[in-house]
Amino acid sequence: MWGVRTGAAAAAWLAIAFFMSGCSLYEELLAPPPLETAFTPQPAPPVPAPPRSLTPPSPSEARAEIEQWLANAGYRDFQVEALVEHARTESGFRACAAGAGDLSYLFQWGGTRLQQLHRFAHTDGCPQLHTQLAFADKELRNDPKFACFWKATSEAGAYAALRRGFGRGSC
Repeated sequence: MWGVRTGAAAAAWLAIAFFMSGCSLYEELLAPPPLETAFTPQPAPPVPAPPRSLTPPSPSEARAEIEQWLANAGYRDFQVEALVEHARTESGFRACAAGAGDLSYLFQWGGTRLQQLHRFAHTDGCPQLHTQLAFADKELRNDPKFACFWKATSEAGAYAALRRGFGRGSC
């Protein structure tokens, strides 16, 4: 009998201990936050980037965007200037320029290259300027006919290489 009473007492104490620990947890979850945190403002949520405009940039905006994009992509200063001059010659910095025949857009792509640009951009219309720049970058970095652009050491040499390469020539 003594063992039963001792076991019952131990069970009662265990039940009280579990109940008390549960109460403190319950109080923690339902307790209001400390008063001092009520007056500390929370940081503002991040502001989303403004959406890119679906309308092409003006020529002056395009020129600035071209220079910035190319610099961010790691082009050297004279290469940036050569590509900027090439864009001025081809389209006057008009991202959606239509040229003679089927030549179109910033660098006046045509034929197979124009089809490749459309596939790259996932559009049949005028791709956004940054997409055209990414496609030009892909061509410059992956097509052997632009090797002389990368070997050039001056703006004039890089520009001449671009004129040959984009004009379906090669080095």
